[in-house]
Parts: sequence; structure tokens; C-alpha cells
Amino acid sequence: MWQLLPPAALLLLLSADTQTADPSKAVVLLDPQWNHVLTNDRVTLKCQGDYPVEDNSTKWWHNGTLISSQTPSYFHIPEAKLEHSGSYFCRGIIGSKNESSESVQITVQAPETLQTVSSFFLPWHQITFCLVMGVLFAVDTGLYFSVRRHLQSSEEWRHGKVTWSKGP
Repeated sequence: MWQLLPPAALLLLLSADTQTADPSKAVVLLDPQWNHVLTNDRVTLKCQGDYPVEDNSTKWWHNGTLISSQTPSYFHIPEAKLEHSGSYFCRGIIGSKNESSESVQITVQAPETLQTVSSFFLPWHQITFCLVMGVLFAVDTGLYFSVRRHLQSSEEWRHGKVTWSKGP
């Protein structure tokens, strides 16, 4: 039984990623598939369901307000703006019922907001430089006080007869 778990988990992950629509319900599909987009990106929403061929009843809603009652089951945003962010759903006649889709949330972000978030983190070379400088400062300070203590405790230092010589 435990040997079937990894393939079953993989199958669940794959099936969760694909968007298969129940033909008896209205479903909003995004193109591109992600719901976070940048300003000026192109976004297309498709209201998918088992519509009759002659159907032209698709209506689109944005944040609870009717925005379009056009014939196509597509709603196209050629250049996304910040005001395009929000909740979208479609409504149309499927079979003999007027069905609404689940809402889809779209977030439009300006490129500047992404840069400020990414600039919060320092690049690795700046972090490395700061760490190296901190270690060098600690070593230099330690050496300074060690030499000073050693010199102050010596007899030559007290009598002002310090001479520097090369060691043996």
C-alpha cells in the first residue's frame, strides 16, 4: 500500500494543476494561467461551460459590478492597469439554467513594487563583504590590545628603551 503513495500523490498534484471544467458549470479560465500580473500585461479571461452554439448570453462581472454583456465568452484586457485588480466571474446560460462561475482573483502589480521588495534583500557579495570586514576589524582590534598589553608589561617599555629587532 505504501508503495502506491508516491504515484498517487504525484497524480493528485498533476490533476490539481490542470484546469478541467465541469461542462454543466461556468468556469473562468485565465490566459496566462497566473493571477498575479504586471501592469501593461495582456490578460484574457474565458468563461467555459457547455454553452449552446447560438448562445450570446455571457456577462462579465468585476468586483460585483457588471462590466460587459458582449457576445463572446472571452473578456480581454489588452494592457492591465492597477484598477483591473479584483474579483472576476462570468454568468451565462448553460443548458436551460443561468449559471455563474466561481470568482477568480487577479492582482495587477507595478514593476516598481516588485523592485522595492527585491531590493530589501542584500545581494550575496554585499553580505560577504560585511562579514569579512567584521572579522578583520575583530582580529585587528585583538592584535592591537594584545601587543599593547605585552609592551606595557615589559621592562624596556617602562624605561623607554624599546628596540626592534629581527627574531632568531
